[in-house]
Amino acid sequence: MKKFLKRLYRTFCSRYTISAILLCLELVLLGYILFGNFPSVFYLIVAAVAVAIPALLNIINKNTDPEYKIPWVIVILILPLVGPLIYCCFYNRRMSRGEARFLRNVFGLLRQPDSERNNSLIRLAEKDPGAAGKAHAIMNDDPLASLYTGTDSTFFQTGEKYFSSLISDLECAEKYIFLEYFIIDEGELWNSVHGILVDKARQGLDVRLIYDDIGCMKTLPSYYEKELRHEGIRTYRFNRVSPKISPVHQNRDHRKICVIDGQIGYTGGVNIADEYNNTVVRFGYWKDGGIRLHGSAVEGLLKLFLSHWDYTSRTVSDSDYLISAVAPSEQADGGYYIPFGSGPAPIYKRSVGKNAFLNLINQASKYIYITTPYLVVDYDLTTALCNAALRGVDVRIVTPGVADKRMIKLMTKSSYPYLIDAGVKIYEFRPGFIHEKSFVTDDDYAVIGTINFDYRSLMHNFENAVWIYGSSTVTDVRDGFLATLNDSEKMDKRKSRLTPNEWLFKTLVRIFAPLM
Repeated sequence: MKKFLKRLYRTFCSRYTISAILLCLELVLLGYILFGNFPSVFYLIVAAVAVAIPALLNIINKNTDPEYKIPWVIVILILPLVGPLIYCCFYNRRMSRGEARFLRNVFGLLRQPDSERNNSLIRLAEKDPGAAGKAHAIMNDDPLASLYTGTDSTFFQTGEKYFSSLISDLECAEKYIFLEYFIIDEGELWNSVHGILVDKARQGLDVRLIYDDIGCMKTLPSYYEKELRHEGIRTYRFNRVSPKISPVHQNRDHRKICVIDGQIGYTGGVNIADEYNNTVVRFGYWKDGGIRLHGSAVEGLLKLFLSHWDYTSRTVSDSDYLISAVAPSEQADGGYYIPFGSGPAPIYKRSVGKNAFLNLINQASKYIYITTPYLVVDYDLTTALCNAALRGVDVRIVTPGVADKRMIKLMTKSSYPYLIDAGVKIYEFRPGFIHEKSFVTDDDYAVIGTINFDYRSLMHNFENAVWIYGSSTVTDVRDGFLATLNDSEKMDKRKSRLTPNEWLFKTLVRIFAPLM
């Protein structure tokens, strides 16, 4: 109770609440300016039409997902005067010329030379042209993505095992520790990590931390980064909340990355909070997963971190020096790895994560196994999963049995019938909440990272993952999925049937799901 009241106090007395109040006042003022000064309804209608038509034409001609266009069309038709203004404010993340120029410079410094990127693809193409094609697609969509060998990896099926390994590696750090997390919550786990970071900073190591400002809204004090900087931990909040109308607040940093000495890298679904390793019980048993990279592919995670660090801090890191510490693993498993990032336009011109999944789904021949906490996917992914099942591929998806968000659970449940009709097998993890984001197919490919199967992850958030081909870790992910099925219940259309109220609520929410 004491911790709850402390969080409640922080929420209502922090600058986040102040920002929300100022935003509401801004909207009220905007409404008054728009509606309070018109002499007649006729002029109001003329103005509404004059504003709405160009906005509608702009939406129709946008080269983007139709499912993202429809809710905006509805907004403009329902609110013909205010709707276009909301559309202009929130449709796309906009960047100033200076920001765009700075970001291009950062990407240019971090991007691997085309000759090296092409050489790695040529080597893979000699072994498997199909795999090389999938790798090339990811590298085309993400300018920082490269194909790596010389790596060994370990897949963790629980948050407990993940953090046990992570803390052990943090204690052995000798040069630097870089962390980027969506959520950090004060508690037993963060206290352990924080203590190590402070000790390493005092020893002279370069310790850096990025956390998402909105993601930590309820878990960390305002300006917590100042306390950490005072302790020697170089810290920045990503997309700091400010009292202005902006689509930037939609683009959360959902990444989870840890890089140690350029030799070891971690990513997966886990944040640094006690529920992720079940020190605190929320929503039953919390099942999560992640991966540890050792060797050349760590460079990919390092570049992802540095791109956000430099963009957030408006500095340019000595990337050549930092990357020079990366070396191939002597225990390399012979697999191919691509750590990649995904995020909103215009930083990413295409949906990197969605396209990576579509390519694997459309070309799978034996099985597709997916674990995801949320299953609110668009028409393209739904159709691809159904088509795979209809052509005889064993498609199985595990979702939570216990929900962390009731509305998202309802939306997830509403996706079941259409998929089940096509032969997709849906399971719910009965012990509690499954937060793991894993994808494995045909004993050949796996994707481990932060990407949920929902609109927010695939369209709005900054995400990251590791694409893996030809590694023994792929079969480890498969075996972990099959073990999870032992604790899961298979769903059918009867079990996923919605009540009339749930159906009505789902129908209304589904229309605007791409914007949420």
